[in-house]
Amino acid sequence: MIVDLDSHLRESYAMDEVYKLDAPYEEYTPVKIVDGAPHERRFETKLRETSRSAPGYSGYNHNYMYNPKENWRGGVIAARQIAGYDMAKRMEGNAAEHLDKQLIFPTGISLPVLTPGPLGAALSHSYNTWVSNLVKGFEDYLLPVAMIPAGCPDEMPNELRRSVTELGFKAAHLVCYEGEHNLDDPSFFPYYEAAQELDVPLFCHPNGHMGFITERFNNFLAMHTLGRPTNCTQALVALVAGGVFERFPRLKVAFFECSAEWPLYWMHRLDDDWGWLEDDQDRHLPVHLSMKPSDYVRRNCYVTLEADEGPLTESIEQLGADHILMATDYPHFDSEYPDTVTKIQARADLTPKQKEMVLGKNAEALLNLA
Repeated sequence: MIVDLDSHLRESYAMDEVYKLDAPYEEYTPVKIVDGAPHERRFETKLRETSRSAPGYSGYNHNYMYNPKENWRGGVIAARQIAGYDMAKRMEGNAAEHLDKQLIFPTGISLPVLTPGPLGAALSHSYNTWVSNLVKGFEDYLLPVAMIPAGCPDEMPNELRRSVTELGFKAAHLVCYEGEHNLDDPSFFPYYEAAQELDVPLFCHPNGHMGFITERFNNFLAMHTLGRPTNCTQALVALVAGGVFERFPRLKVAFFECSAEWPLYWMHRLDDDWGWLEDDQDRHLPVHLSMKPSDYVRRNCYVTLEADEGPLTESIEQLGADHILMATDYPHFDSEYPDTVTKIQARADLTPKQKEMVLGKNAEALLNLA
């Protein structure tokens, strides 16, 4: 079995359906003001995705790549976007990439998960219901990731339980941080407890260029380079140094779009400081850690690799081949599609068994698919 851990929708083409809200939030339901082909539709809405209002967004915006009229690089990427809303076409695209199962995220992750308060909870609920219906008929192959309202922490465990027990989802989203709250904030603990109880992995997929580091810049290269790894690093360090993995030893968290080598530096950095801190924890840490930091990463964390990244020998040795997974990022412009699987299969630094693990066996175990 070959499992793609990361793909995306173009849910912004159907905003009035995705976020069709009931009372008392009907006024926030987007209204279509320009109809036509999916990419031409425009909506009037009171909803605002956090990343789109951030400084520098104009320098990061790459929507022109998805507009057929622009014919960017021959229009290949734009034509691929039909898989963002037509699941039959998505299945055709997945066949070209030799995929058996695929996990699905929205593209605008921050709207449902970071909108504050009960409105955010309503948006997550609405998205999860919509995407569950979107994949009807393909639910054995297309597996949505539940969006969880970090902007309304009290509802996080409730939406997780609904998504798993009623909608049948196999994974749920985890923000990198929420406002002033890092992931070791106690408001997240009921969510972690529910995820551990349900044995559901949390997928820490950052959304675009968000964050105080990237917002210092106004050009695409800087923002796209920094966005994912700086946000995921904040999450990783909070989960380890904040004692979350000590409190919730069976919690499983996967990180996306940073490479399999990304956590290695931070494992070494954390362990280096741990060398002098271990016998003086009570003065410096909120929770007494029973293991060195890198051991929590090896036990609790998973990463997706880039098909064209450098040698994986060190990542396999330090993190473990059973904690590295495959992701295509389909149908985004920077995806290796349709060559992700074949590039991994052709790698000389992976044994046949390791290729089988990375391409699917690890995902089967993580998601309880077997």
